[in-house]
Amino acid sequence: MNVAIFAVIAVVFFILGLGGMMYIDHKFALSVDGRDYAIEGRKLKSDDPYVRRQFRKFFALRVAYSVFLLALLILVTANV
Repeated sequence: MNVAIFAVIAVVFFILGLGGMMYIDHKFALSVDGRDYAIEGRKLKSDDPYVRRQFRKFFALRVAYSVFLLALLILVTANV
């Protein structure tokens, strides 16, 4: 029974992780719509200060979301 519970937890957190990151990236793309930029790995290539600000903001959101998911995973698995 524990294996099934942990499998469900793993699938849920995998979907939350990928889906959340894709959603944050999508919101970033919408916020800088129509402006020139390129993302190579974790680096942003743009001369526009607005795009740079938005990239830093959304990158911080991604990091915070990752830390939140990690803390939530530890909390959930500790209480199973």
